[in-house]
Amino acid sequence: MTWPLLNKSPVARAITVALSVWLTACASGGLRETPKALPDPLPQEAEVAIEWWHILGDQYADKSIAGLKPTVAESGDRIITALASGELLAIDAQGKVTRLGDLGVSITSPVTLDSNQLILADEQGNVRVVTEDLTPVWTLALNALVTEAPLVTDERVFVQSIDGRISAIERITGRLLWSFQDAEPDLTLTGTSRPVLVSTAQGDALVSGLANGKLVAISVVDGSVIWEYRITRASGKTEVSRLVDVDAQTTLLGSRLIASSYQGDLVVIDAATGRVLQARPFSTYRSILAEDEVWFGVKANSHVVAMDPATLEERWVNDDLEFRQVSELVRLGDVLVMTDREGWLHVLDVHSGDYLGARHIDWQGVQREPVPFSDGVLVQGDSTRLKFIKIR
Repeated sequence: MTWPLLNKSPVARAITVALSVWLTACASGGLRETPKALPDPLPQEAEVAIEWWHILGDQYADKSIAGLKPTVAESGDRIITALASGELLAIDAQGKVTRLGDLGVSITSPVTLDSNQLILADEQGNVRVVTEDLTPVWTLALNALVTEAPLVTDERVFVQSIDGRISAIERITGRLLWSFQDAEPDLTLTGTSRPVLVSTAQGDALVSGLANGKLVAISVVDGSVIWEYRITRASGKTEVSRLVDVDAQTTLLGSRLIASSYQGDLVVIDAATGRVLQARPFSTYRSILAEDEVWFGVKANSHVVAMDPATLEERWVNDDLEFRQVSELVRLGDVLVMTDREGWLHVLDVHSGDYLGARHIDWQGVQREPVPFSDGVLVQGDSTRLKFIKIR
């Protein structure tokens, strides 16, 4: 998503005001570009059908709901989603809503489901665990904003906050076990990477991207650094041109890690050793959709790309959505589905990249990527409308 800038110094704050706080998807790292107009007429090769939808909150007041993507239960037959007010809802595949209750505080992260418990973060800087009837299990005050879903194992909960801190919490008690934090630049994007769990030569580790352009693997036991790799170095004369955030979640494919950064490179790294296997220039703040035979990515200028995993060379490029701030990609059979900040959902052919169809989904825009659910996708828009969509 396009992230507001997080300013940590008077100079950075002044720059942020001058830029109207938004950094825009642009391959050169420049300021806001005009979104490319969609084809006229729109292709009709794919039908985008809205099966059901709900208004989840006050469309003028509950703005923070736009950043909270729904969480699909392990059973696959329902989702849990949050309102900005703190209310939590369960919705099944037919669109039936069950109200779970109200936490009474705004929620800032998507919910993680684990053993009939909900794990999430709130606007007061707390990580919370509650049962599905919202009975509190424990609360830990981190005093930092968490915007990505917590990562949960049998023994620990891991979160990465927007100040760059990675924290490990005891799963049962909520006791803070350790925190890791590396030096960060004064000006960063307020988004964060979400850690992934990998096996290394020195034991299990968390791998995550940082705002200083590094990818780091840290021990789950004590937070010590096992290996690190700088994907890109800050360059340029302005603080904006020096942004190098690694905000996209690293993709794990077998024993390989696929990571990328804003104004930097796409790299393939051996998870066990941190050794770089492949690299190519590729500026993005979206995760790579990696499959055995083909990888897909969205460049910072919203060009959608299919790559050969063996060489990282491009098989096809679609520039129909240039500068439209396209979301991460979801594959449904032979099509790729994505949203944009203008509120559209787009469909591309997986094999050729051809533009197959689109539909305007939300009049206020969409910040989050579609979420696969049942035989379609969920899209949560900025107007607080949640829609279940099928592609035919």
